[in-house]
Formats: sequence, C-alpha cells, structure tokens
Amino acid sequence: MQVKPAVIGVAAGLVLLLTATAATALGPAEEGRRVFLKENCYACHGGRSGGGQGPNLRSLRPGEDNVKDAVREGKSGGMPAFPNLSSQDIDNLAAYFKTLRTRAEPTFTHWWEAVPSQ
Repeated sequence: MQVKPAVIGVAAGLVLLLTATAATALGPAEEGRRVFLKENCYACHGGRSGGGQGPNLRSLRPGEDNVKDAVREGKSGGMPAFPNLSSQDIDNLAAYFKTLRTRAEPTFTHWWEAVPSQ
C-alpha cells in the first residue's frame, strides 16, 4: 500500500508532511501539546505548563469550559484571546491539560515534526 503524504503546515520555511500512518499515531493530548507549543503558550505558562508570567496549569489543571473561555475570550491580566484556533484545537488543549502530572503527559518539544522525536 502506498501512502501519500499530506502537507499539514509550514514552520520557519519548512513544509511539514504527515503520512496517513503518522496521522493516526497522535491522540488529542499530543495534538494539544502541539498547539500549546505552536501558539507559544509556553512563553507565559512555561515549557511544561508550570507557570511563569502566566498561571501554573499543572496545579490548576483547567477544565474544558475554562479552557474554551480563556482561549476564545482571553483573561484580564494578560491572557490574550486566540480567536483563530479551531474548536478541535481547543478540545485538544483541554485534553493535554488533563494529562498534566500524569504518566500520559506528552513532553515533546519538536511540535513541527509529524511524529515528534523530542
């Protein structure tokens, strides 16, 4: 069976390719981690969501409704709104936050790779 790669995005001039096999390898939590990194959420919330300028999400572990409200509307005190994220992206972020401080927590940093190596 021949698998056709699909372009999923461009980052720093690199075209990202995703094969059908790789597309099924990542779940919602991993895709949420990808969104967290891609949208630079770590700049305020820390690389592992442990806080900094923004709240420590590892301790708060916000629920789906809180994530949706904060991401869509922003929060006073510095949290910007992200109106261009899809509902699926926001659901994936919420799935990622649920895994914080568990064995299922994804910790990769190479969000631009179809299947992150690190």
